[in-house]
Amino acid sequence: MMTKKAKAKAKSKDRQVEGKQAIEPTIPLTWLKAVYKFHTFAYRDPRSAFASAQGLPVVSPTAVLLGIVSTLFSIGRSDEARSFLQVIHICQVVIDPPEGVIFFRAFHQLRRYETDKYDKSNPRLGLTQINQGTREYGLVDGAITVYVGVPVDQIESAKLALLNRDHLGTHDSLCSLLGDVSTCSEPEDVVYLPPEAWQTKLPSVSGVSVLTLSRFKQSIAPALPHWWMSGGEETELVPYLVKGTFRGTSRGKIYRKQ
Repeated sequence: MMTKKAKAKAKSKDRQVEGKQAIEPTIPLTWLKAVYKFHTFAYRDPRSAFASAQGLPVVSPTAVLLGIVSTLFSIGRSDEARSFLQVIHICQVVIDPPEGVIFFRAFHQLRRYETDKYDKSNPRLGLTQINQGTREYGLVDGAITVYVGVPVDQIESAKLALLNRDHLGTHDSLCSLLGDVSTCSEPEDVVYLPPEAWQTKLPSVSGVSVLTLSRFKQSIAPALPHWWMSGGEETELVPYLVKGTFRGTSRGKIYRKQ
C-alpha cells in the first residue's frame, strides 16, 4: 500500500516522463559580436520571388548561421561545420541594423542553359536562354552589427567563421569585418525581436517595423552524403520586430533606424 507522499512522487515522475519529449534542456549560450561594413548590400525578403526580389535592411538568422557553416566548409573545417549543423537550431542571432539604407533596383539577365528536358529535339541544346529579373540593392549608411549566441563548444568555430566571412546576404552582398570578433553579453537593448518576445508585450520604443524573416526550428539532416539543404520543415518564416521605419520615394525606398 502506497503512502500519499509516495503516490505524489510517482505522479510527478509520470508527468516528467510524459513531458520529456516536449521539454528540451536549456543550453547556455555564449554571445559573439562582429561588426561589418558593407561595400554592396542585398538581402531579399524570404517571401519574394527571386526574379523580383524586395530588399530588407537586415538579414535573417538563417543567413547568419548558414554563413558560418559555409565559411567553415570553405576553409577546410568540414568536421566543425558538421558539428555546428547539429546545434544550428539552438543558436540565436540578433542583428543591429545600420543607421540607414537607400534601396534601388537593378536589372539582371538570368542565363540558363537550354536542355532537352521538354523537347528531345531542341535545336538550341547547349545554348542559353535569357530571362530578365530585378533585385533591390542597398547603399548602407553605417555598419551592421551581428550578435550570435552559440554553445560553449562552438565558440572557436563560430569566431573563426565570423572572422573570415566576406559576404552576408546574397553572394554579391560584400562586407569587411571592422575590428575583431569579441565575446559579449546578450544584447538586450537591440530591437530585433522574434514574435514570442514582442507579441505579448511591445517594447517601449517608437519607430519600429515588422519584417518577415527565416529562422531554424530544428537541426538539418543531410539530403545526400556531403549535401545539406535548408528551407524546408527545419525552418520557418516568422514576423520579427526591428528598429527603424521605411519611406517610399519615386525611385525606391529609404530605411532609417532613428
